[in-house]
Amino acid sequence: MRSEKPAQDNTAAQMTYPKSLLNLILVLATLTAVLHLYIGLLIYGIPLGVPLVLIALVYLGGISLIAANKRRDRWLKIGIYWVVLVIVLWAVSAAANAPNTNITLAYADKAVEFVLLGILLRIRATGGSVKKRS
Repeated sequence: MRSEKPAQDNTAAQMTYPKSLLNLILVLATLTAVLHLYIGLLIYGIPLGVPLVLIALVYLGGISLIAANKRRDRWLKIGIYWVVLVIVLWAVSAAANAPNTNITLAYADKAVEFVLLGILLRIRATGGSVKKRS
């Protein structure tokens, strides 16, 4: 006699988040990407601005993945670590007196990133609501 395993449920749980918070995350991430591009290309120029341009590209990639809902939960979690990493790297650069780390645009960018970090932490703490997809 063969024993049969019960059929696996192939539906995965997907988190849903308040649309207003997701839109705010996308707007703030876009703003910080634009600021990184501006500072990288127009303030530093090439080749010194390449790291800032690459940071902006990572932000834009994350924005597109979150907006397209491609593993949104994972990218929102990674976003927290990314924003912290970028802030820490700027702080280390500023402590080493790297050029242009103390300009007004850099401080504005960090303010936007701190707000973005707060919203990312809030959205992860509340966890959204679980919805099964089929």
